[in-house]
Amino acid sequence: MNVSRITCHVSRLWLFPAVITAVVTAQAADPAQPKRELGRYTSKAWRWSIAYPAGWTVEAKDPDLVRIRSAGDNALCSIHSGPMDRFNSVDELTDFLLANDAQFFREKSQKFTVLARKRISLPNRIEGNDVLAEIGPGGRSRRVHVLADGRGFAIDCEGYAKSWSKLEPAYQRVIASFTVRK
Repeated sequence: MNVSRITCHVSRLWLFPAVITAVVTAQAADPAQPKRELGRYTSKAWRWSIAYPAGWTVEAKDPDLVRIRSAGDNALCSIHSGPMDRFNSVDELTDFLLANDAQFFREKSQKFTVLARKRISLPNRIEGNDVLAEIGPGGRSRRVHVLADGRGFAIDCEGYAKSWSKLEPAYQRVIASFTVRK
């Protein structure tokens, strides 16, 4: 898989009907409730694993693109994997993917605005870039880009901006659980 395929998949995630057609009434989370159990998915092809909230479903027909979603919460996280030997750093990868995303949305006359970008440390001492962006009209995306041993990963968690405060804790748990094996 090459970078353009990852970029194409990441940019088009906002277009999925499951993300943009349903209107969900958010219920306030009860802080007294214990954290829900997590499921775990492992990609044998790309040697990574990730945890996700109970009740979410995994679509993994293509090992290069795995989707984890909650239809009830209108939540979607996609993990894109591919060989990456053309980038010397995760910053180069992030710059490239963000430039392609901006161009993709501009060509569709839609918004793509980076709100925040920071370096993060994931388990197994993996460094990545964490990007928060506004997309389309009314959407938000948290994208994490990682390079590890010649492999590139793009984790993209998306949802409606109006539901973001409800989705963000689940997205944080998913992203924080991402591990890469050598």
